[in-house]
Amino acid sequence: MEPIDIARLEDGINVFYRSTTQEQAHLHEWLTSCQSSKMAWQFSWQLMQLGKSQEVQFFGAITLHSKLMKFWNEVPAENRDELKQKILEAIIQFAGGPKLVLNRLCIALSAYIVHMLSEWPSAIEDVINTFQNQQIPNVSNETQLWIMLEVLQAIPEEMQAIYTSVKRTTLRAEVAKRTPLVVETTERYLQMQLEREWDAETFNNMTRAVKCIGTWVKNIGFAIESCVSISDILLQIVNKCYWPCTQDPDGDGCMSADENDLAETCLKTLINIIIQPDCHLYPKTAFILIKMFLDQLCNITKMEWKPNNNNEDIVSCIYSLFVSAVERHSQLLLRGITSTDAELASLYTRLVHEILQCTDKPGIYPVEESCSSMALGFWYLLQDEVFAMTNEEERLKCWEYIKPLYAHLTRILVRKSEQPDENSIDKWTSDDLESFRCYRQDISDTFMYCYDVLHDHILDILSAVLDETIAQLNTNPNQWTKLEACIYSFQSVAEHFDGEETKQIPKFMRVLNEIPYEKMNDKLLGTALEAVGSYCQWLRGNPSYIPSGIELLVRGLNSSMSAQATLGLKELCRDCQLQLKPFAEPLLSACNTTLSSGQMKNSDSVRLMFSIGKLMSLLTPEKIPNYLDIIVSPCFEELSNICQSGVKTPQTRIRTIFRLNMVSTLFSSLNTDLDDDDQIEDLQNVQPVLIVMQKTMPIFRQIAELWIEELEVLETACGALRHAIVNLKSSFKPMLQDLCYFIVAIFQTRCCAPALEISKTAIVLFYKDDECKHLMQQLTIEFVLHSFKLFESTPENGFSNIAETIEMFYACLMQIIKKIPQSLDDPSIAYDRLIFYSLKAMTLPENGPIRTSVQFLTHFVMQSRNYPQMTQAVLTAGEDILRTAIICVAYVTPRQQVEKFADIFLFINKKYPAEMSVWLKNIMHTPNFPTPLVDEAEKSKFVTQVIRQKVNKRLLQQHLTEFATKARGLSDKFQ
Repeated sequence: MEPIDIARLEDGINVFYRSTTQEQAHLHEWLTSCQSSKMAWQFSWQLMQLGKSQEVQFFGAITLHSKLMKFWNEVPAENRDELKQKILEAIIQFAGGPKLVLNRLCIALSAYIVHMLSEWPSAIEDVINTFQNQQIPNVSNETQLWIMLEVLQAIPEEMQAIYTSVKRTTLRAEVAKRTPLVVETTERYLQMQLEREWDAETFNNMTRAVKCIGTWVKNIGFAIESCVSISDILLQIVNKCYWPCTQDPDGDGCMSADENDLAETCLKTLINIIIQPDCHLYPKTAFILIKMFLDQLCNITKMEWKPNNNNEDIVSCIYSLFVSAVERHSQLLLRGITSTDAELASLYTRLVHEILQCTDKPGIYPVEESCSSMALGFWYLLQDEVFAMTNEEERLKCWEYIKPLYAHLTRILVRKSEQPDENSIDKWTSDDLESFRCYRQDISDTFMYCYDVLHDHILDILSAVLDETIAQLNTNPNQWTKLEACIYSFQSVAEHFDGEETKQIPKFMRVLNEIPYEKMNDKLLGTALEAVGSYCQWLRGNPSYIPSGIELLVRGLNSSMSAQATLGLKELCRDCQLQLKPFAEPLLSACNTTLSSGQMKNSDSVRLMFSIGKLMSLLTPEKIPNYLDIIVSPCFEELSNICQSGVKTPQTRIRTIFRLNMVSTLFSSLNTDLDDDDQIEDLQNVQPVLIVMQKTMPIFRQIAELWIEELEVLETACGALRHAIVNLKSSFKPMLQDLCYFIVAIFQTRCCAPALEISKTAIVLFYKDDECKHLMQQLTIEFVLHSFKLFESTPENGFSNIAETIEMFYACLMQIIKKIPQSLDDPSIAYDRLIFYSLKAMTLPENGPIRTSVQFLTHFVMQSRNYPQMTQAVLTAGEDILRTAIICVAYVTPRQQVEKFADIFLFINKKYPAEMSVWLKNIMHTPNFPTPLVDEAEKSKFVTQVIRQKVNKRLLQQHLTEFATKARGLSDKFQ
């Protein structure tokens, strides 16, 4: 690199820190290259000279730190003492600020210390002695303390980040030897402060001291048995931060920012202490610590157990500590249920009570409280731990013990799932609403855990809450949120109940139909509609309740909750189709009325077509054409009009996709061949989709011609036809010729993934049919040839631009060769090109083409021995296949994809064992292949390992992964 002009560098730095993002991006690369150069060791000091701008000084400091972190090998051994002295002088120089520069210099000293621990073993002691004992003249005591804490805090983080030849485990062990000294030093300082008044600077340094302990414990670890005294000090600090402000009669009861920050830092450090990896090995100490937490913090949570409390942040941290403790020490605490130890039982009871209080925090999450969400995971953990107990007697005892707890929890969850009402919703942002939606889903999951403990008894609890809520509504009709929460709670456990429950669910269904929805918020109706859909399995076993469910769903179709109504109706028609036969015509009429109104969203109309298809399938053959004409004809009329007009606008494109989606959904559900043990005898096998297709196939060709450049339109049209083919199966044969014309019309303009997929569907379904075989042979050839044309017209470096099409091409070919390999036994198909482009696909960076091309080649090799021309193709290309696979494993393919190549080696070895041995040896004989990082002995070992594996895929994958690690030079990093 050319010599760096300092003036130019300073200008660049000033522009970088004071410019827009676009300008910064332009300068970033140059500034980074300057930092990486060896000259940076000199100019970093020049930039930190007095009189320079803060930005320039800061860049000098981060450059010095970067060099120490990444380029320590550039520092000659004889210059290291001088470097230390210069860093210390710079720290003293910037002791008065700017703090930004001083902070980075302290971190630089930390990096230096980590590198020098073997040569300067007393480094940490020396730093503590120098700054704690105020040996630096003209620098205030508080600043010297600040510097010491910054240096100490950064050491564990630098230990993990620096580039060094020393093994990380060795380095960690060296740093760990100093943990007791660091904790003792900071603990002594904090203890001294407990009896003093705290000003802003004291708060600042105390927070740093606590962070320092937390960082060492988190990154290095410190025996939990040695943490009792520091934990007690941290708890005293939390209380000293909290109680004065709440007990001040002239104050607002709200902690200051400094108090809050210090208290939160203490609590986070306590979490680091109690969740250390090996702390479960010391249950007595864990018990002592958790009891300390409860003794010193429960009064705070009790004081703040109210909505919109002033000190929500600290309460959140306290509950987070309790939850972390119980999750980390769940086995210890569970013994509190079965143990005769009264203290352990009391500890368990107190801790669970606190977590229950956390779950039951007054107010609505996340606007009025922010704690309750963190407790929900505990309720899964508790029941999971109980049911995982191997001792049956203890398991049953624990189960009986937690039943009342989960019964209480069920009532709490109903309350916590209440939505904001009309009076408070204006205070909510879109982020708040999304957080609440996720929170309600978590509550729904927690109801399931309650069911695991309570079984059917949960319905008794929910039913009692429902009764109470309805009684309250009689006196206060505006409290719809409570009723909505009850319905949501019933919905959450619906999947556990089939038709056998006959006590509470019938009552619930009656309540749903008696609610005066028109007098209440629409959200109540929306949840009721979702609940009907959730209980479809129960309705199937209790069909007498279906009419009331239908009545509610039809009501919802014509409301602002039509989305929920279409979802509920879809589930009803899917799960209770045969039971709906008596109601099919009225329901179809209701659906058509709703569709004709034009008031539904497009997505709801599309979803409704699924129900229409299921209902239409129940009609007698003579009635179906009439409903097809009424409901489906408008779709094709609009599509035909758009095609005839030839007008392509964003609006016509949206309408085309919408109408095709409606047709596609109908085709997926309209099937009169009802395969069910309870099939109604008078149903005849009439396939109305065929009637529709015979009339409308020309429209699909017109759509393909008009919208050939619009991939989404083509995809939707192909999706509709694919549903028709799968639905009709052999009945589709009369339309097969038209389908081929449609596909070829697309191919002739563009080869795209949707056309490939529908081709595969047709070929796999009809190739074995003698009447269709010739047509499917032609389609197979067109399928391959048009794909080749696309590949041949693509620039060598442009294959990633068609990655989706390549992925689909080889995915379809894999299905074809797997199910009907004889279809590819055709002289018109160039096997050498198939293999050539599959190898090309293997080397792309995208995962899809890698996966499908490997799968295709694997199946091609598997089938090849049955077909002479395929055999010859593998014999001709075998060495190229293996060479490309090895290149991909060695350096081309992302490491996480390497194991996929095992199948290629495995099946070539199965089908061509003698040839494979020769091919591999020829390939590996090439010097420096696949990379210079693999020597001849390692290559020979790899060949032996691969040839030996003809069955064990897992072991072969392991060999490939190890070879990839060596070939990429990653061995040292993965020790």
